Amino acid sequence: MSMKGHLLIFLFLLCNTVFSQELYIMSHPAANLSRHRIEFRNNVMSYDNFKYFHNSFEINYGILGNLTLYNSVFYTLENDYKFIGNYEGAVRYRIHDIDKKNYHLRFAAQTGAVIPVNAKPIVGDQLEYELHPGHKVKFYNFINDITVPSVDFHTTDNYTFKNDIIVTNLIKKLAITGEMGFNINIPKSDFKFGNYFDWSLALGYLVLPKQYKSYNDVNINVYSESKAYYFYKNKFLGDEIANSGGFRVDTYLGIQAIFLSSIMTELSYKIPVHSNEYAETQIGKRSTGLLFSFRYLFFL
Repeated sequence: MSMKGHLLIFLFLLCNTVFSQELYIMSHPAANLSRHRIEFRNNVMSYDNFKYFHNSFEINYGILGNLTLYNSVFYTLENDYKFIGNYEGAVRYRIHDIDKKNYHLRFAAQTGAVIPVNAKPIVGDQLEYELHPGHKVKFYNFINDITVPSVDFHTTDNYTFKNDIIVTNLIKKLAITGEMGFNINIPKSDFKFGNYFDWSLALGYLVLPKQYKSYNDVNINVYSESKAYYFYKNKFLGDEIANSGGFRVDTYLGIQAIFLSSIMTELSYKIPVHSNEYAETQIGKRSTGLLFSFRYLFFL
């Protein structure tokens, strides 16, 4: 093989080593998809011992080496296949890199919007929403209820504008990512979900291979991803809902397998850690969740 061929293989293996730990299951890394690379991803999240499911599908595209477009929608297989809920679109721009041997530090900014699809307007003094497809909750007069924030619903009639700053540090086989964002909800009618902050701290570690040898090496990564939220109070006709708002923390433990640097299967378990929401509601405790994800990446 020519020197050029050996160099190309080396660069591929280097890139594979660098990015394998940055493809988090639940969190946003500061990395981007390569230019002209497309990612198809399907996510299935189960709740309440597989009683309810969230399904979402993503099509993501690397516009430039440091600019990626992200798109996702919810869908359901109940009552025939159909799209439901929200469309979410975002762009992520990698601002700055600091690269050294077995080490790099990346900074990125992401901005996007959540747009309602098939949304039910919230008017009057009665509200019925689906926390998950098939799991309906009702609120009357908003007296001791509706603490639920917008992130718990697969659809609302609020638009959400999202802005995040992301930092990823890779040290050999360990990737550490921190993220902070502020999200603004804008209602279409009478009910406004509270704006909210979100933070995340994610750790990813490359377990296998111990040393890269070929394109066919299988990557195994393990993850711990913690996400925190602070929700402002919800509002109806401009008046705050007394029992809404609050703080929560969730942790996700996951494992990811990457085949041929283009096919990925992922499993992640959600553990509710803390919440001071729902103090006077009948909704009950937040449930655990199990996510299964499949991705396929290819170049145009």
